[in-house]
Amino acid sequence: MTPGTNSQREQTVRLDRSLEYAAVQSWNELMPDPSSGLIHIEYQSGCEGSLDFLKVWTSISRGEWRLVCEAWMRPLWSHTTGLSFSNGYQSVILANALKVLTEHAFSVLPSQNRLIQVFPPTPTERKHADEWMGRIYGNVSVTTSEHLAA
Repeated sequence: MTPGTNSQREQTVRLDRSLEYAAVQSWNELMPDPSSGLIHIEYQSGCEGSLDFLKVWTSISRGEWRLVCEAWMRPLWSHTTGLSFSNGYQSVILANALKVLTEHAFSVLPSQNRLIQVFPPTPTERKHADEWMGRIYGNVSVTTSEHLAA
């Protein structure tokens, strides 16, 4: 991990856990077999302390990766801002979680590149994901109708 303040490290741990749990909550929408596969989440944060981009990938067969979605926080010549799904993937659960996480939840990250691996969740991990994300949604004062907006 890149050196940073305790607050930055805490925000990185919190963001990593939140992204992992967003993937767990959307697992059944993304993976054809809920008991196998792997999800990778990569992100980069910049020197201003906020996210630059994130990408979510799935692997159903070892060595084959498919882009699920990507979210860009600032425009560049190669893309526009916002979340876009690829390769036929759609997930309302993941879209809502990423919207909250990218727009509301984190603002003091160190400049870093991160990769999170998420394995098939157990029932206990699914429960923890629901509890954790419920707290995230509660902390940013997002209404239920905003959660359900596609």
